[in-house]
Amino acid sequence: MLLEDIKHDLKLNQLEVKDNNYEDIFDLYKGNEEYAKLSNNYPITMENIKRDVEDIPPLTDITHKHYISIYNIHNELVAVLDIIDGYSFQDKNNKNAIWIGLLEVDTNKHNIGLGSLIINTLFDVCKKNSKTIVQLGVIKENINALAFWKKSGFEVFREGSNGEFDLFLMEKSIR
Repeated sequence: MLLEDIKHDLKLNQLEVKDNNYEDIFDLYKGNEEYAKLSNNYPITMENIKRDVEDIPPLTDITHKHYISIYNIHNELVAVLDIIDGYSFQDKNNKNAIWIGLLEVDTNKHNIGLGSLIINTLFDVCKKNSKTIVQLGVIKENINALAFWKKSGFEVFREGSNGEFDLFLMEKSIR
């Protein structure tokens, strides 16, 4: 239901969710070398893409993971959104939560409101599907992402580490 609602609501904004095309995702990632270096995914490889699309946290049902490729009306991949339905930092089985693993927008589409449109669509879909909280982790050095998520209404609730990065754990209540 959640994924279908996301597809429907994005289509209203002339965006389309399509099957994951690893070559398109590779090109999108290549366009954002700064993030790839920051997240230790440089140089970008198909193995990085496969891992992002397929990996899930431990003890998580694969059916709850949605790696969403978002295309514009010109059939260009403009963003990817990786979410896990029913997962939060505090409770790996919180049916009212959504975890955002990644939002990556084509760097040529930054600062035009596309990321905000996608996230606001997610918030609307969360409301329709009785989700009450959205959480994510931001690498502390990723100042641009931190500013974006704060602008989107997220607040830091904890600082921590995943063993690889120092993170700001952030959340937004959905009402």
